[in-house]
Formats: sequence, C-alpha cells, structure tokens
Amino acid sequence: MQSETIVYRKLLARIALLGLTRREVADRMGVSYGTLHNKLCAITPFTLNEALQLKELLGYPGPVEEVFVRCDEEKPS
Repeated sequence: MQSETIVYRKLLARIALLGLTRREVADRMGVSYGTLHNKLCAITPFTLNEALQLKELLGYPGPVEEVFVRCDEEKPS
C-alpha cells in the first residue's frame, strides 16, 4: 500500500501550530481519523460545511479559499 501525500499542507501546519493532533481535529469535527486523512490527501473532498467548521476550529484568519490551497496548486515565489 502506497502512502498518500498530504495535499492541504497549510491545514496541517495550522493544526501543528495550535498543538493539536489530527485525531483531536477529527474528533472535534465529528469525523473519523481516516476520513480526515482522506480529506487532507484530497482522496475525498471537504464539504463546504466541513471547510467552514475547520476554518473556525483552527481560528484561521484568512478567507476559506486560502485555507484550502492545495500544495500541488501553489505557485513558486
């Protein structure tokens, strides 16, 4: 089984910055750890409600679109 790549690195960085684990975030969202993992790897999409919930949960100050920039879509500086 191949390891999937985390696509939403900004989310993962914010989770780490807040000292949370992915399991804690999944529990607070009311989803399983596996479901959150699949969403972070873009195997399954985040719903709009999940996106807004996660933005609020992580206290992200920017627009929701900035939170969900995929690392494979980022432009080099």
